[in-house]
Amino acid sequence: MLFIGGVFFCVWRVWVRGRLMEGAAVSGFSGTLVLSIVLSVLGRGDLHDARPKPFAVSPLFAGGRPVLDAAALPAGELVEFRVGFAQRGLAEAFVDGVARGFRIFNSRVAVEEVEFRDVSMDPLPGARCFRLEFLSPVRFAVRPLYRRRRALFDFTPRPLNVFKSVVRHGRALGVLDLGAPFLRWVYTYVGLADFGCFGRCVRTVSLLGGGVARGFTGWAVYRVFGRRRLGDVWRALRVAEVFNVGTGRGMGLGAVKVEPRDCG
Repeated sequence: MLFIGGVFFCVWRVWVRGRLMEGAAVSGFSGTLVLSIVLSVLGRGDLHDARPKPFAVSPLFAGGRPVLDAAALPAGELVEFRVGFAQRGLAEAFVDGVARGFRIFNSRVAVEEVEFRDVSMDPLPGARCFRLEFLSPVRFAVRPLYRRRRALFDFTPRPLNVFKSVVRHGRALGVLDLGAPFLRWVYTYVGLADFGCFGRCVRTVSLLGGGVARGFTGWAVYRVFGRRRLGDVWRALRVAEVFNVGTGRGMGLGAVKVEPRDCG
């Protein structure tokens, strides 16, 4: 539970695991499919265009890996996904609804497990190094110097890109009280130690509603060269893991897995 300005804020995470009763075909990036499942279970289509959305989804996972492209899922396949919520009422309503099962297109999914927890109650790690695995393409909006028709994105997982994205979204949701002083500290004391890709570094995915999205997929290792705001770093990383990073986080882009590391 985060104590901000005299008020406690909870960050809720729901993991859903279920088994396909019939085979299903996914035609593109599955994050938009998970988004539609959440909106359908909640019966809240109005949340589709909410800014900011009070929740964020991960892509659908099958066989332990995210479904980023077209895939055929056989009957009996174990599928799972994650939803992060900034509002307890929404989280509880989703848990109640999804436990009764849901559909992936015309295929029924029998829910086997729903994990519901307030992750802000978990103790913060004290490690000064950490690894981010970008489970779905991540892209960071950049303000252009000249007017242009299309948005401009940076795909580089440098520390300032990651933490600026988390701070802006966390403040908009009311779950982080960090600001410019913290970002200046990050710029000075958090470094990118290493990074790599799984095949191609920049990946293009087809969105189920039409269009495409491009972003970085891979991993990055960071090192914190100071302890004064180490706790704030881990608070921000907790929000990143629940609500994703970059743009398009509500539909599953920028999903990350955070792992503390021994700096060695």
